[in-house]
Amino acid sequence: MIFVGMTAVTFLPRFLPMALVSRIVIPDGIKSFLEYVPVAVLSALVIPAVFAVDGGGVGMDARLLISAAIVLVFAWKARNLFGSVMLGMMAYWALGLAGL
Repeated sequence: MIFVGMTAVTFLPRFLPMALVSRIVIPDGIKSFLEYVPVAVLSALVIPAVFAVDGGGVGMDARLLISAAIVLVFAWKARNLFGSVMLGMMAYWALGLAGL
């Protein structure tokens, strides 16, 4: 009985808004605006991680900057999220092993 209750509490708050919103016709202008939200959120997460230093200042860690540049070029050309993440991790670790 606890599992059924936990399932209902977890499922209903996610399903009900999705079911209700899916019936609403969203204007094209708002759809166009919403297409930029993931890019803006990802940029807001990545840019401070690359350019922030300890203590709240702005700086550049060469390993992060080179890894980000490699991933940026790959993501722009390949448009593959999983490949970009994997390449970024491999580049970061490889540059660390190389002593950068």
